[in-house]
Amino acid sequence: MNYIGKTPLIRAKNLEKILGVKKIYLKLEGNNPTNTKFDRLANIIVKAAQIKNKKAIIFDGDKRLLRALNFQCEINNLLLLVPKYKKENWKEKIINSDKLLDMAGVKKNDIPTILKNLSLSNQAYLITQDIFNQLLILADEQLSEEIYDRFNGDIDSLFYQSDYPETNLAIQNTFFKKHLSSLKKLPTIYGSGDSVNAKYTEENYTYVNNDILEKAHALLQKEEHLKVKQKDVYPFAAFLKRLEDNSLEEGRHIIILNTARSRVTINQINDFSEISKAKLTETVIKFLDKYQDSYQETIDAIEMAIKDGFILVASRQDNIDGICVVVDLKIDKFIPRYHLGYIGINPDNKGRGLGSELIKEAIDITEGNISLHVDLDNKNAKKLYKKMGFVHKYDRMIYKN
Repeated sequence: MNYIGKTPLIRAKNLEKILGVKKIYLKLEGNNPTNTKFDRLANIIVKAAQIKNKKAIIFDGDKRLLRALNFQCEINNLLLLVPKYKKENWKEKIINSDKLLDMAGVKKNDIPTILKNLSLSNQAYLITQDIFNQLLILADEQLSEEIYDRFNGDIDSLFYQSDYPETNLAIQNTFFKKHLSSLKKLPTIYGSGDSVNAKYTEENYTYVNNDILEKAHALLQKEEHLKVKQKDVYPFAAFLKRLEDNSLEEGRHIIILNTARSRVTINQINDFSEISKAKLTETVIKFLDKYQDSYQETIDAIEMAIKDGFILVASRQDNIDGICVVVDLKIDKFIPRYHLGYIGINPDNKGRGLGSELIKEAIDITEGNISLHVDLDNKNAKKLYKKMGFVHKYDRMIYKN
């Protein structure tokens, strides 16, 4: 499935306890389709090409960008053509050889003309540096707006990785525009990276050495159980450095992690030999809390799901953190065949994207032929379901004598 954006913004309560700081929030961009923030940019590039009625895209970039754009092009039936220069054999691992444009030996001054002619002959959208910068700003503004809209109160600091100068511009512009209309406090924006002399003119750029980078990586893995590469934790490392320097004010701190995601495994349960019926039932009732059904109703749904349907369990280190119960109604056309009976998340792990991941898996297994019902006052669940593509078609009424 192609769910882009609206990634988890989790409160890092374990880090708060260890560091003695309140209100640390981590934006987990690894929950995008190819596990990177750059899925946002890839999606915008594809949409721009579609608006212009193009059949192909010509683009060059690093590994993560190409992987993200290749994924978006494939699911949108667009051809991706990528220039390949000397010593760039790595591109063959990402892009099929017939989609690589061999530019080895071409004079640098001739490249723009050749690419332009290729774009004309292939009805392709040529992504020049100027177009790339414009679309990158749109992608980072989208990310910034998600963060801003999450909170009613102020955000005091925001940390991001300084990959491109346009990112700083997008974040600053977004929060300034929002500030003009709401008069919320403007956060201090901190760029981060490993350059002693930053390429960009960011006022609050934070240089991070390898020692503090390793510390940041270890903390995120151990305390918040995140899957993230060390090279992508510069924003959190910059936060640690500012904290050690006593240069941070108290308040709400947002840290954007470009590739981080929860270290959770989702397994499909096929029989009660894997997890007992009693354990599954108790887990559903516990996680649903005030929205739980009776014990007998719950166990009935679980038995039906094992017989004609499926149960998904999200787990980390042998602990169940989320559960999804789907029943096969064996109805082909009258209503959706599958019914999502229950989905529940461990209260200690809410807000980490587990619900989204479970629903994505359920949609994939059922090929989207699925419905659900939701309690009228469960606003958080409704918000999640709408985000995942469910629409409110009708109200369910139950006869009571």
